[in-house]
Amino acid sequence: MSTNHFFILYLIMLFLQTVHIFEEIGFKAYEVVGSLNKYLIAASFLVFASYLPLILILLDIRAGYFLAFFAAILALGNGIIHLIGYIKTKSFRGTVGSGVFSGIPLGIIGGIVLIQLLSIVR
Repeated sequence: MSTNHFFILYLIMLFLQTVHIFEEIGFKAYEVVGSLNKYLIAASFLVFASYLPLILILLDIRAGYFLAFFAAILALGNGIIHLIGYIKTKSFRGTVGSGVFSGIPLGIIGGIVLIQLLSIVR
């Protein structure tokens, strides 16, 4: 698969990450960490950590691909954690189950991006 396909997949992952944050705010997932301010600080860091690899890759800095592994693993883990959280709590509001609707597609695309990264970096 070409790097153009990788960029498209990565941008889809970033879009789903952004949608996921709005879903978590809507379902009050921030109650898990204590406050909306703490949640927004953590979410901002994760968004920055997800965009940084893309910027580095576009600047032709190879380290961006390795940092993208972490972003893809976070996306994959996010989907898994929210699915398990929903199964355990059976709730969307104020629990780890918040974000399951966008978390599952985010996890799937994170897994696909991870597979693509393995073929690009070789």
